[in-house]
Amino acid sequence: MMMKEKEQIERLTLKLPKSIAEYFRKSFPHGKRSDFVASCILRHRHDSEVKVMEDELRKVNKHRQN
Repeated sequence: MMMKEKEQIERLTLKLPKSIAEYFRKSFPHGKRSDFVASCILRHRHDSEVKVMEDELRKVNKHRQN
């Protein structure tokens, strides 16, 4: 996992439809669920940051071409 060592752990409650919750429990063993969710959140954060940078670069490039 890409989290900092010694970082404090915080509990979080997810509200999911029952069918998705059952699949989640079946697909990810106890102890691995948090790693999966954390990984997805970190990937989303990274993708969002990249999108913002790309948008800024497009703006700069558009102004340079004019």
